[in-house]
Amino acid sequence: MSLKESLETGMQHQLAARYPQAEAIYLEILETDPEQPDANHLLGLVRMEQERDQEAVLLMEKALALFPTASHFHHNIAGLYRRMGRLDEAEARFREAIRLKADYGEAYQGLAEMIKFKSGDPLIQQVAQQLKRKELDQGLRSYFHFAAGKILDDIGQYRDAFTHYTQGNTLANRKFDSNQFRSLVKDILYVSGRSQAIRAEGAGNDSETPTFIVGMPRSGTTLVEQILASHSKVFGAGELNDMKFIAANTRQLSRFKVDYPNTIPGLQNTDYAALAAEYLKRIQALVEDENVNRIVDKHPLNFQFIGLIFSMFPNAKIIHTVRNPLDTCLSCYFQNFTKGQDYSFDLRALGNFYNDYRRLMEHWETIYPGRIITVKYEDVLSGQENETRRLLGFMGLEFEQQCLDFHQTERKVSTASFLQVRKPLYRTSEKRWMNYRAELAELARIIGLKIEPPVTISGRNSILS
Repeated sequence: MSLKESLETGMQHQLAARYPQAEAIYLEILETDPEQPDANHLLGLVRMEQERDQEAVLLMEKALALFPTASHFHHNIAGLYRRMGRLDEAEARFREAIRLKADYGEAYQGLAEMIKFKSGDPLIQQVAQQLKRKELDQGLRSYFHFAAGKILDDIGQYRDAFTHYTQGNTLANRKFDSNQFRSLVKDILYVSGRSQAIRAEGAGNDSETPTFIVGMPRSGTTLVEQILASHSKVFGAGELNDMKFIAANTRQLSRFKVDYPNTIPGLQNTDYAALAAEYLKRIQALVEDENVNRIVDKHPLNFQFIGLIFSMFPNAKIIHTVRNPLDTCLSCYFQNFTKGQDYSFDLRALGNFYNDYRRLMEHWETIYPGRIITVKYEDVLSGQENETRRLLGFMGLEFEQQCLDFHQTERKVSTASFLQVRKPLYRTSEKRWMNYRAELAELARIIGLKIEPPVTISGRNSILS
């Protein structure tokens, strides 16, 4: 097999998340030629997926030294630096990727997410010039529209910002079946009632290690995790997909060979202990510090699995983060999620998803009264110490000052809030929706809110028209 064929095979495995197979191919190439830049770079990306960031940096920096004009090398290491909190280096690599490839839309978006723009920034005209190119394909154009939306939002041209975000979302071409999700929620409500909660009492594992932060994306989940992860006895594991895997695995144990949640009535109480053991094995493998006795899984969409979680771990701590609904939804709509949040690319689908999430959380709070703590994002902003002490008390932990200085905690953050948790609390994102009253009217109606129409200001032209 030629070098090109080997690399292509490795990338196929990598794109399908078959990382051990991809790793084996890249290592074989590097055994023959340690200076092969693509193999070094691609193995670095595998190491990123394996949470081995320091090794990833060494491999990707070596690849860059071997092939400094590869724009995608600069872009990908920028993403790695960003999640590690090495923000100046991330910005520099994004800028170099753009210098080398003027139409690198993803790099423009990545850079735009890191910068607070002011009128006159040279990047503004660069984005404008790219958007004028008729030959620009749909995917690239979507990235540029998201970048333009962020720029215009920063400099206060809100109407035009929203137009660009809408175009970016549309061109992303992400589809979501709201009816299918609503059907799933109805099934969860049906099988996870009070009788099921009573039937599962005494089942599972009594470990207090698992902690779950749930809620809508962009509702403060990363902030709350960062506060908790700053505690000496807490490990913030980030957004894990393990509960999704566990839920799917119930099919193997249930006497009903259907999909979750309809597997639940067919489980025995002993099955919950087996599921709990599998989950614990997965998360404990992430932690090396023996002082840690709480591990936080902050995948927000775990709100689908709360009944299953309490059956597996009756002593689990579940934290529900909430934020002003319009601020939450607006922030989701303005975020070009890489994967997993397809509902956020359409305002109607977003509103319907929000309603289903809210309905499910109200159900869990009724079935498990007092066992889920709700943390309001706005309350954390206005009373950080009080909310931090309340959170730690709920988790049975002593107060530690570093939880207030969370922005100084060095840990990787892979979510869209990577920048916010590196700074002390600020309130500029509070009531942001008010800049977009007219554009959010239909969404507000769907989620049951009424907002006053804005004062119309005419005669303004977008600098990115």
